[in-house]
Amino acid sequence: MSYHPSEKMLRAYVEGELDAGNSFAIATHVEICPQCQKLCAQFEEQAGEALCASTIEDCDDLSAMLDKIVALEEDPEPFKFNRKNRTINLKDKQFKLPLSLSRFADNIGEWKSYGGKVFSAEIELGEEARINLLYISEDVQIPQHTHKGLESTLVLHGGFSDEDGHYEVGDFMLKDASVKHSPFTKKGEDCLCLTVLTEPLLFTQGVARVFNLFGKGLYP
Repeated sequence: MSYHPSEKMLRAYVEGELDAGNSFAIATHVEICPQCQKLCAQFEEQAGEALCASTIEDCDDLSAMLDKIVALEEDPEPFKFNRKNRTINLKDKQFKLPLSLSRFADNIGEWKSYGGKVFSAEIELGEEARINLLYISEDVQIPQHTHKGLESTLVLHGGFSDEDGHYEVGDFMLKDASVKHSPFTKKGEDCLCLTVLTEPLLFTQGVARVFNLFGKGLYP
């Protein structure tokens, strides 16, 4: 695992200042990345210390609120989270989802096929950003494109490459309109990714540019 969110992005995630789409992607990365888990724990501790050091203007209201919380009866049947990894099936393959994604497995839509080699399924979370699972079969090249907005990509299975490097499970990338790239998989290598797009893709080469008509671009 060689590519991680920036410390600025991780801090914004911890402090609840990051948009929901990228928070979703970073939560999944942090789940499988010990390095970023440690950083987030540090940022959480710092945020807690800052909160404790802040001046509380209305102590009477705070004391009353705490008294009410302490007086609440304990729920004999507390709510239980489903902590099991869910799986998805595509073609003849099965993939185990991280827990952060497993919670929303029922929100994954139908798979769309692009030439039988690239597949995408939207994860419907009611957000403006488009959140997708993207599967690329082995030995496939995506036409070169750039981005009208931001594209976050997290590798969940396998790996892929582009002009900037090779990416494997857990790697997180953030691309903007300044980047043109053409992701590809090698022979014997496929890839499942989580992608978050704030705006459509804009293709820069070949017949795929037809999707750019009227400036709309394309969501996978």
